[in-house]
Order: sequence, then structure tokens, then C-alpha cells
Amino acid sequence: MKTYIVDTNLIIRFLTGDPAKQASIAAEFFQSCDAGKHVLKIPSIVVAETVFVLTGKIYAYPRKTVAMQLTHFLNTPSFKVPELEILEKSLEIFANHKMDFADAYIAATAMIAGHSVVTFDSDFKLIKALDALIL
Repeated sequence: MKTYIVDTNLIIRFLTGDPAKQASIAAEFFQSCDAGKHVLKIPSIVVAETVFVLTGKIYAYPRKTVAMQLTHFLNTPSFKVPELEILEKSLEIFANHKMDFADAYIAATAMIAGHSVVTFDSDFKLIKALDALIL
């Protein structure tokens, strides 16, 4: 069974349905993974880029919608997501706080590992459960 690393554009096409032909091809490919024909790995950077595109000027999806869609998508049983726990927490933070996804990812990584964050960015104070040293 062949393993594929997915590119962001397949996820974008699948989640947006735009353009329809590529969305259909992406859906068929993802279904073939569900059928056990392929293994699909989703790197964290692909999730970050997907968040950036979906919440950006072209699609302008709400943060909570993106977080919900991606959390559901990443939990597809046939997908291999090396940092699933961190990404789920990152998406939760991103949905509920006015910070960019990269900062949400940093916060989630620290929280899950039981570490603190050191930063100049006061946005980290917004996350009550995070131990952050703001310099």
C-alpha cells in the first residue's frame, strides 16, 4: 500500500467544493484512502496552510467553522496525522482566541508537553490554561 503526503490544495478543494471538478477528484481520492487503497499522511504545515487559506481573503470562512471542519477531517480513521493531539488543541485555541494559527500551535505544543511559552506577544495571555512569560 502506497503512502502519500497530502498537499494543501487537495484539502482546500475538498472542503470548499471549488472548483467542482477538482473537489470531486479530491473526494474520490480520499474515499480510496478510506477503502484502504492508500495511506494518507497530513503534516502539520499542511494544516497551517489550510487554515491560512480558508480564513484568508478568498474564502474568508469564520475561524470556528474552519476549526470544526478541519478537526472532523483530521479525525478520518484512514488518515495518519503525526501531531493530531497538538493540531486538535491548536484548532480549538484558534477558534476561541484572536490569535493566528502559528501562535495557537505554539501554545498547544507547550500545553500538551507541560511547558511554558516565552514571548514578546501579549496575545498568549488570552489563554488562561497556558503558562506564558511575556517579556
